[in-house]
Amino acid sequence: MATTQVLLWLREDTAAALRAHAATRGGKGALSTAADELLRAGLGLVGEEAAETTALPAIEAVVRRVVAAQATADAERARANTERLATLIVKALREASMGRWLAYGLIERVRGRAAADAEKERAFTAASKVVRGRVDPVEALGALGSLDASGGPQGAHGVPGEGR
Repeated sequence: MATTQVLLWLREDTAAALRAHAATRGGKGALSTAADELLRAGLGLVGEEAAETTALPAIEAVVRRVVAAQATADAERARANTERLATLIVKALREASMGRWLAYGLIERVRGRAAADAEKERAFTAASKVVRGRVDPVEALGALGSLDASGGPQGAHGVPGEGR
């Protein structure tokens, strides 16, 4: 920090006390250093420096605690969201499975057991190719013949595999 020379007129007893205080410290510039410290303390400037040196680490500790607590809360929310998503995926798979079996039951009533078994086999083969990454899912749907060019179901009764 830069220093500036100031000419001061002090009472004799104040100057003597200042010299005695500086003598206990010793060294070059002890009188100026002692006077500077005493003036800063008297003017309240020492409090700002003390606040900077003691308050900043305390503030940093508080910020770290708050950030850690927020990270923990975010991790808890992420875990809860993951569990919810897993539950929804299982529910969707269960409902899709029920829909598939209902569709096979309808095919069996309309076209007979052999046709239903053939549809099951074709669907299983197409699904296994998609899972193994050998076929694009859209191509697998096309291979099943379950959708026409407009995206709607084929057949008179909307039954997949019932050709035109």
